[in-house]
This record gives sequence, C-alpha cells and structure tokens, in this order.
Amino acid sequence: MIVAPDRRKHADTTIDLLAKVFSGGPGYYGMRDWCREVYVMPAHYDWSVSRIGMIGDKAVTHWGVWDYQMRIGTAQVRAGGVGGAATDRDFRKQGLMGQTARASVEAMRVEGYDVSLLFGIDDFYHRFGYVRAWSETAFAANAWELPKEKPTVRAIGFKPRPQRDLADLYNRTYATTTGAAVRPTYTRKHNPWFDLPMGYRWNENGKLAGYVLLNRRGSHTITCGEYCGDADETLRILGMLARKWSCQEIRFDGLPYHCELLRRLRWGTCRMEVNNRKNGAAVMALLNLPSVLKKMEGELSRRLRGSWLADWQGDLLIADTRDAAMLSIADGRVRAGERGATKHAIRGGDEIVQLLIGTAEPAEVTEAGRMRLSGDAGKLAEVFFPEQHPMLGHPDRF
Repeated sequence: MIVAPDRRKHADTTIDLLAKVFSGGPGYYGMRDWCREVYVMPAHYDWSVSRIGMIGDKAVTHWGVWDYQMRIGTAQVRAGGVGGAATDRDFRKQGLMGQTARASVEAMRVEGYDVSLLFGIDDFYHRFGYVRAWSETAFAANAWELPKEKPTVRAIGFKPRPQRDLADLYNRTYATTTGAAVRPTYTRKHNPWFDLPMGYRWNENGKLAGYVLLNRRGSHTITCGEYCGDADETLRILGMLARKWSCQEIRFDGLPYHCELLRRLRWGTCRMEVNNRKNGAAVMALLNLPSVLKKMEGELSRRLRGSWLADWQGDLLIADTRDAAMLSIADGRVRAGERGATKHAIRGGDEIVQLLIGTAEPAEVTEAGRMRLSGDAGKLAEVFFPEQHPMLGHPDRF
C-alpha cells in the first residue's frame, strides 16, 4: 500500500528505513538522529506529497519531498526537492520504488508544484520524467595564487548553522541566480550530505557584510562551499587561512558559476572540473509548464527588453508531452496564457525543463532534446532561454 506518510503514525518506521539504507556515513544511529533533528522532522519535508510503500506496519520504500522556492533569474517557482529515495534491502528489484515514485510525482503535480529536483544515480530517474538539470562544476587554485594582502576586515570564526542574517545576505547576493533556493530552507542545521564545519564572518558598520563556509580536507586542502560579500575580501581571507594552516590548495565546490569570486579565479590561474552526467546527479522534472511560464513573465519580459528582438510582437507556443502554453509578446512585455494558433512554436518532451532553466545554450538544448521548432522559435529561444549555469548550494540540498 502506497500512502502519504502521517507525521504521527509513520515517522518512526520512515526514519528507521532511512537510517538503515543510508547508514554508510554516520551509521544507523547517527542517520536516525539526523532525520529526527535536522533532515525530516523539523525541516521543510512535505508529508502530504512524500510517499512510502507499506507492507503491514513497516515502510519498505520511501520517496521524500522537500518543499522550497527555486529561482529562475528573478522569478521564483515552487520546487519539490526529492531525497531519501530508499528501498528496504529485502524488497528490492520488485518494482516497488517505481510505484512509490510515480505516486509522489503525481501528488506534486496535483498539489501545485512547478518542478522537481533530485541528485541521484545514473539511468534510473529518467523513467519518471527527470532529465539532466546541470553539470556539477568545481574550481581549484594553488594557495600561492591567492592574494598575499591581509584582509581589511576582521574575520571572526563561527559554527555554521542557519541564521537569519546569513539567510538575508545570501538571498540578496544570489537573488537572480538560477537554481538557487530562497532561504530559509533548513532551520536548525544544514543538511547532512555536505559538511561545512567552519565559518568566518565579518561586519561593516555593525552589520553582517560577508561570510565564508569551508572545510579542511586532509592537511593540505581547504574546500570553500559557500560565500557572500566582497569577492576580493573573501579571497584575502582564504589566502590568510591557507598560509596559517600551511594548505597548498583551495577548492571551490557548489558556487554559482557567475559569482564574482569564480570570475576572479577564471581570470587568474586555476583548474575547473566539470562533471557531465547524462541522466544522473542533478536531474529535474517539469511538473506544470503553464505555471512556470506564468511565474517567469517578469523575467522573460526583462530578457526581451534587453535583446535585439525587443520590438518583436506575436505569439510563441511552448509544449511538452503533457502541457502547452502561449507566450503573448507585445510592446516589450510577455504574458503567459492558454494555447492557441501560431506559426511560432517549440514542441518537445521532458527536456523542455532544460530550456526553462538554461541547462546549456538553447540551440544545444533544442537539438539534444530533439525539439521541433517553427517560425521564429529558434531566435526567440536564444532571447528567452539563455544558458544560466544553474546551481543549488550544498547547504540547501536534500
């Protein structure tokens, strides 16, 4: 029997299943405590659209959904972050997870979710409508390439955890970063999958001006997993810490590609690592095309007005295998509405979501997804759906 887990009735058996399946790192009891204290019970876990498969009074499958707002440029859409996809070892290879997953995906559609994102294994989640969302990128630089100047601010160490002032600064810094979450997401601690045990923060005029979250990997490497504030100041602080700890390398993992810090690195000497996965790692499913386009009206209008097609007028149809919507374009403004007749159209399948979030250059997305374009659709796609290098920060993942 597949059901939405009841917080009071099913919490113990659900957490027991998660603790058994994901006990490799923290161990059974460590994972159980994480679920109770951080990951499930006090978090943005959506009990109404998550699903468990029950045999008797025991949960043998679980497909969890974490409810959050995701940015697409200046727009915000409702995203269902999928985590804890688990099957009891004694019940695997019977198709039970497929039934559980489909029930949850359909529940997300019914309950008003726009997209769903997960980080998973290869060659499995595509059967539920998920396609590659983005490539994971990481940067590395030798410590001696960082600035030698001392920081101009006093960086104070702190224990990283969700805090209101940190969340406010993060939201301002990454207000237009596609893929980023609107914080707060987790409220007690960050998620258990990516450990950032150290933080340094600094103030200006008595207010938070910046921070950096990091980890020491072995004795020679610092990993920076998040930063806000002035990029040059952050690099000076990292350089100071590298010299203090005799570290040889600084890695930057999970930072938005277009952030100022990575811009600085790319103009210097560094190494960039790109991990492309066909249908694993970060994958996304489009749940409600008309709703996403409606919420993107302001962002699409902004892109249009700043383009060489600012004076273009007419209608553009966008359709996937389930939904279709019309973009009506006039006087530099874009409005989304019901489908109608037009010669300008983009028709595709599950890969339409890659176009909306800017997974890659639009010409590459439409070709790889075998989308059918007519009229001026190709030119309009270049304007409306440029490559965005989407990214979700590690502390927000599920």
